Amino acid sequence: MKFLNSIDRSKLTAASLVVAGLFLFFLNILSTSVIHTAQVDLTQNKLFTLAEGSRKIIKTIDEPITFRFYYSRKLGESSASHGNYSKRVRELLEHYAEIAGGKIDLKIINPEPFSVEEDEAVRLGIQGIPLDQSGEQAYFGLAATNSTDDRRTVPFFNPQREQFLEYDVTRLIYELANPDKKKVGLLTSLPLEADPQLQYQPWPILQQISQFFEITSLDSDMDQVPEDVSVLFIAHPKGLKDKALYAVDQYVMRGGKAVVLVDPHNESVRTNPQRPPGAGPSDLNKLFDVWGIAMDPGVFVGDRNHAIRVSAPIRGRDTVVDYMSWNQFDKRNVNTEDVVTGQLTALTLASAGALSVREGSTITMTPLVQSSLESGLLPIDLVQDQPNPQAILDAFKSENKRFTVAARFSGPAKSAFPDGIPPADPKAAERPADPNKPKVEMKPHVAQAASPINLIVVADTDFITSRFWMQEQRFFGQQVATPIANNADFVVNALDNLSGSGDLIGLRSRGLSVRPFYRIIDIRNKAEERYRAKEQELSTRLKGLQEKVSKLKIVDEEGTQSLLTTQQRRDFDQSRAELLAVRKELRDVQHALRQDIERLDNTLKIVNIWAMPLLIAIFAIVLAILRRKSYRQQTVQG
Repeated sequence: MKFLNSIDRSKLTAASLVVAGLFLFFLNILSTSVIHTAQVDLTQNKLFTLAEGSRKIIKTIDEPITFRFYYSRKLGESSASHGNYSKRVRELLEHYAEIAGGKIDLKIINPEPFSVEEDEAVRLGIQGIPLDQSGEQAYFGLAATNSTDDRRTVPFFNPQREQFLEYDVTRLIYELANPDKKKVGLLTSLPLEADPQLQYQPWPILQQISQFFEITSLDSDMDQVPEDVSVLFIAHPKGLKDKALYAVDQYVMRGGKAVVLVDPHNESVRTNPQRPPGAGPSDLNKLFDVWGIAMDPGVFVGDRNHAIRVSAPIRGRDTVVDYMSWNQFDKRNVNTEDVVTGQLTALTLASAGALSVREGSTITMTPLVQSSLESGLLPIDLVQDQPNPQAILDAFKSENKRFTVAARFSGPAKSAFPDGIPPADPKAAERPADPNKPKVEMKPHVAQAASPINLIVVADTDFITSRFWMQEQRFFGQQVATPIANNADFVVNALDNLSGSGDLIGLRSRGLSVRPFYRIIDIRNKAEERYRAKEQELSTRLKGLQEKVSKLKIVDEEGTQSLLTTQQRRDFDQSRAELLAVRKELRDVQHALRQDIERLDNTLKIVNIWAMPLLIAIFAIVLAILRRKSYRQQTVQG
């Protein structure tokens, strides 16, 4: 200490600065050459940390995979966002190659204009975007190949999909390492494979499924489910004949797994004025009744805490109101202990039904998605034809219980066809047999499942339509789809789980960085609940007074207003005064509601903007005081 006190403080400061500069210089060199892939991930969902599922998939690589990362440096020079994102992509790819231990060969290529590398990038499916009016193209994509020349590409790394970066790259590795996909048998009344409204293109949900599975369409006139089908995907079954129902029943009795989507009311097909086959409720009751699964087709679940707010015309003006038919469930509503839903953070459902187990059934229901306690069952006719969000909200009454909208059903079950193969349809027997249709040898009838059945059932079919889970934007002539909910993840996770796979399950939902303020939403809903009853009471009084006033305005045959008696005039003035008072009281109630929400919003802003800087300032002051006190003590002792 005496030695330090003897040194000139100006020289000591200069020496300290030199040492600090040298330390930062060598630390920069070390981080660039040795630890350039190191990072600290402080996000809640660890969006920037390689997931365990990715590491497991990388370890399954049996033969080398070549990564060709095409990046035009001029793109980064002209666009800072793309330049910064390119560093993130490159670091992630290098991290993959490092973990793979030589199984991934990473090549970083800068395709110059009119070069062989540019021609190669175009041939491999990398998308070019124009840099300027001269027509020069820039590239920012990835082409991956294995030893058998299978190829997968990311045509362009769009910064808007940054949260899905790991998932996109890991999926690419998975498809190259597992070229033989398991087969999903599709049975549906919806136009999933060729929708006229999409110019006969498949629904995006089917495109998601096809990335991991081979999809085979099952005929509603099938004799039995093909043996090579790993899992059934039944979406909105309607009008199935006993022949097809028997095929599904026997598939399940023999140990087959199935993901089943049923619905008390499919909202997505009502846009077709010709009422397509998929309109109306799903119908799989002949099987469900025997297996022990129940869903009342006459009601749907309304959730006050998770209703989506929409704009609707109410009393002649557009008003934002909670649409009880549409609910967006979050982390609090899913079963975090089940591999299918454990990582999901947002699910959007429309007029979903309530699932349960029939009395006396031997199967067990494990809820996967449930509503909140502020839920109730509403008549399905409220959402048919032209639904009125305000009328649905007025009819809602909380039953203070949770309703299950998606569940896993397992346990012993009996066949819905105890007498075996159902008799042939007489009309079908009259038709000549199709010579091109191979004759199927029927397997022996199974009256009871040899092992516990395993089904995942969702009481909604609308949630697989793209409007409820994805958002599409055009990017240089290409459609870029960005998920806004985990609906597709749920379906693929369920198929993965029932078919025996599961490494990608934990990755699909990592991309959603949605972190709603649950506490704030609950406070807002409770505030609205307090004022809603008073608002409805005042609205009813207002309507009654308006009718009373209109009756007092007596009009003669010529359309001119007649003279009123003294009593009528008194009643008219009294009713008009009451009408104005009620209108003022109603405005005060609505204004009070807005004030409560705005007050809460302002409090949050103050906390978020000033709380942290204030805490840091207080910490710095306390630290400075302690350091000064310690320095004085050391000076006195010295």
